[in-house]
Amino acid sequence: MGKNHCAVFDLDGTLAATIQDIAASVNRTRRDYGLPELPIDRIVSYTGDGARKLLERSFSDHPINWDEGLERMIRHYYDHPAENTTLYPGVSEGLAALKRAGWKLAVVTNKPGIVAREIIKQLGITQYLDEIIGGNDGFPLKPDPEVLFYLMKKYDAAPADSWILGDNHTDMNSASNAGMNGAYATWGYGFPAESVFRIRVDSFEQFTQFLLNTAG
Repeated sequence: MGKNHCAVFDLDGTLAATIQDIAASVNRTRRDYGLPELPIDRIVSYTGDGARKLLERSFSDHPINWDEGLERMIRHYYDHPAENTTLYPGVSEGLAALKRAGWKLAVVTNKPGIVAREIIKQLGITQYLDEIIGGNDGFPLKPDPEVLFYLMKKYDAAPADSWILGDNHTDMNSASNAGMNGAYATWGYGFPAESVFRIRVDSFEQFTQFLLNTAG
């Protein structure tokens, strides 16, 4: 069995409130094609399955060259990654406490890795994370568990000692598929659907305390 404890975090709607900048990248891309902006709540409903799905859903009214559009959208997002993005309360302090306690910490997001790493850098939490893996970094998107198997093996952590915190069924299903513990974050953009998870948490601080008190 593994020697370490591992916590894997989703980014959007879990560590950070990112939706305004996601929506801005979509709407900048729509403007490039002469199309009107979409409301934020509609764009929220399109998120969770990676950048290409977000683009396809956001251009269902006007199909475009998907590869070109995806490149444009990612470029817009990379150029404006965190203008209106903020960490949720307790995230920075919680990550620091878990790091001090010896946890291996990673972010796994379906967002493009180049954008995710830039956001995390601008939010000032890179130093707490052992790994940041995005949706185009060589692994299948969540809920495929391949990236989680990779992390547990790399950091010598058993599934029973490993957790995923996320706000969407993709996160909880990826935890189930990897045999890990899922913690559902109630404050995000997603929804649990039919997924199964170990605990439901209402704040990042609550999750941090749970790990330090009962899972450490």
